[in-house]
Amino acid sequence: MSPNLIGLYVGAAASLIFLAFSYFSYKKVPALSQVAVVLLAWAGAVVGAHLGYFALTADDIALGKLVDQRTSIFLGALAVVWTAAESFFASLKAVKA
Repeated sequence: MSPNLIGLYVGAAASLIFLAFSYFSYKKVPALSQVAVVLLAWAGAVVGAHLGYFALTADDIALGKLVDQRTSIFLGALAVVWTAAESFFASLKAVKA
């Protein structure tokens, strides 16, 4: 199964959990944009984690011309995961407000 599809499933599940958490904990239904941010954040985190793992573990042949950019690819993937986490926690804070 591709990381994109796994990310989509994880994002959809996280969105449903976020929706339930918001409703049962704060008696609020979050805005569609907040749910979309949660879905995209989790999907991005999964794909970013996969890219970072691939960059660190792939053979030089698999990376081809990008073999010299292994560290940069990993740092970019880490930035994607970090940004996704910040977006998710910002959505949680927005529901509390």
